[in-house]
Amino acid sequence: CTFVMCQYWSSRMFTKEVVGTANALVGGWGNLGGGETQLVMGPLLFPLFKTGMSAEMAWRTVSIVPAIVAFSTGITVYFISDDSPKGNYSDLKKHGNMPEVSAAASFRSGAMNFNTWILFIQYACCFGVELTMNNAAALYFREEFNQSTEAAAAIASIFGWMNLFARGVGGFASDKMSARMGMRGRLIVQTVLLACEGAMVLIFANTSNLAGAIVVMIVFSIFVQAAEGST
Repeated sequence: CTFVMCQYWSSRMFTKEVVGTANALVGGWGNLGGGETQLVMGPLLFPLFKTGMSAEMAWRTVSIVPAIVAFSTGITVYFISDDSPKGNYSDLKKHGNMPEVSAAASFRSGAMNFNTWILFIQYACCFGVELTMNNAAALYFREEFNQSTEAAAAIASIFGWMNLFARGVGGFASDKMSARMGMRGRLIVQTVLLACEGAMVLIFANTSNLAGAIVVMIVFSIFVQAAEGST
């Protein structure tokens, strides 16, 4: 409910010299919720919901909790936040400080830009991977390594906890390379991070012992989050 607005706000509030770091830090701390949710839902809430119902039904029912939190947060943001650092769009347009732009025309302009789709693919290769891991990691550790639901969720949460620093590191590296080489520097950083991420996912998929899988997942997560930050 708040991630996209957060990324937009941070992009508008900071200059190009540091926007990568700022954007990556706030995005990383936002995505940290993926790890926190796994930890809260698995070891903490799941045992409570499991009382009086099957384990499968309890796991489905406990998902109501983050849904309620997300909905409440969205409503709160809608009523207490501004559209941009300069204020709400309606007020800016009313006072002539913002031109009227058709949403359809703006969307069409972006969709017709080839660079938009390149960035779309790049981001799908990192953020899309994170979403997949957030959804599947607990199930993977439960089925592949015979862990309990609570233990599997706790292990899976580690992937999200790497957002504490890894995404910010990616943004920082991108800013530094941009200062030296411009946009080409940012592209180099992201290419290297995506390549390392791809290598780690192959290693992770072929790791057969639990301890090794956890260690590889941590390194894998660092590259995933850093690649997101470099975007």
